[in-house]
Amino acid sequence: MNITRAYWIALLLVSTTLIAALWAWFSLPDGAGVPVHYLGLDGHAHTGASRGVIWVIPFVALVVLMVLRIVARRGVSAASQAYEATLIGVTGVLLVAEATLIGRAADPGFDVMGPVAASVGVLLLALGNVLGKARHNAVFGVRTPWTLADPRVWDKTHRFVGRGWVLSGLALIALAFVLKGEAQLGLAIGACCALPPLVGVAWSRSLARRS
Repeated sequence: MNITRAYWIALLLVSTTLIAALWAWFSLPDGAGVPVHYLGLDGHAHTGASRGVIWVIPFVALVVLMVLRIVARRGVSAASQAYEATLIGVTGVLLVAEATLIGRAADPGFDVMGPVAASVGVLLLALGNVLGKARHNAVFGVRTPWTLADPRVWDKTHRFVGRGWVLSGLALIALAFVLKGEAQLGLAIGACCALPPLVGVAWSRSLARRS
């Protein structure tokens, strides 16, 4: 698969994430950093501030970009829209996460999970709208024995999961403004991302049995 416009957009997003981390590294005041909790050699829990944490997300973004590029080389033309939405969406979410992490480094009370949850909700909306168009391919999609064995089951399952992600995305965006606890928002993100595909696996089996 040739380098597409979507890949260049994703590369720009990852580059912006790196630039933001570099800016924060030199611009944050002395002593500022992301609050971290750790167990000291004395056996007691301690709280400190680490500026190095701001480099974690740029590193993850580079890995994601390389992995998705490798996936593209294996062939995703039958699911190009879903692949491109994933490529841009995931790198965009990581950029938002980096911005909120820098905000937390500058202000320990800065809300991290709210913006991240909202951005993941937008990602789910985008994926949900194009997932139903993904056709049978070698690497991308809800890959179960039943979807791989029958193109009709594949199509119906992906439309089902796509609708689920649209609803989950809308719910997650709303929850980002309602929930305040970081643990609650973390659970909401995990549930909204995972439930539609998990239900989709059972749905694909049901469809195959009906066939």
